[in-house]
Amino acid sequence: MQVSKSPSFKLTSNPGETEGEFRARLQLAARERRDELTDKIRAKYATKTAALQQQFLRAEHAVEREQEQAKNRKMQTAISFGATLLGAFTGRRLVSSGTLGRATTAMRDVGRTIDEQGDIKRAEESLAALKQKQADLDAEFQAEVDAIGAQTDPMTETLDQITIRPRKSDITVDSLGLVWMPYWRDASGSLSPAWG
Repeated sequence: MQVSKSPSFKLTSNPGETEGEFRARLQLAARERRDELTDKIRAKYATKTAALQQQFLRAEHAVEREQEQAKNRKMQTAISFGATLLGAFTGRRLVSSGTLGRATTAMRDVGRTIDEQGDIKRAEESLAALKQKQADLDAEFQAEVDAIGAQTDPMTETLDQITIRPRKSDITVDSLGLVWMPYWRDASGSLSPAWG
């Protein structure tokens, strides 16, 4: 008796099962294996993705915070600069120690505003790096899933043919009969049937 065996799935066809039926069974086994491996990969990447999402949220909050601080700093600089100019034009002297002090403070505020813009840029770069990291992680996950799908196709796989020989232990005797057929031997030594 001949049966087929799939080397990649380690399955053997049942006696009497056609090749088409066996390949359909192999497709089901391949789909189950692919789903199982995909779930394992998804679980592996779930922790990485969750950690990355937390970092992403923190980076978004940092960008928002830095933008708000820069907005407040610009407002404070504008007020300080306006107060300095107003004080210079409404005061008795154009240049005085108070006016110089306010001008120095306004210039310091301009420097801090520039620093705040740098902080925003760094926070946005950090956010962009995290987005790229997320895209790379998604691509890596998809590549692993695609590699599972590219494994052996059960419909085109070359099946091994195995011959199954009966064993003595697999033979059962249901009934046993004895037949006696007598022959006559003549003087020359030839045999002739003694019946009929």
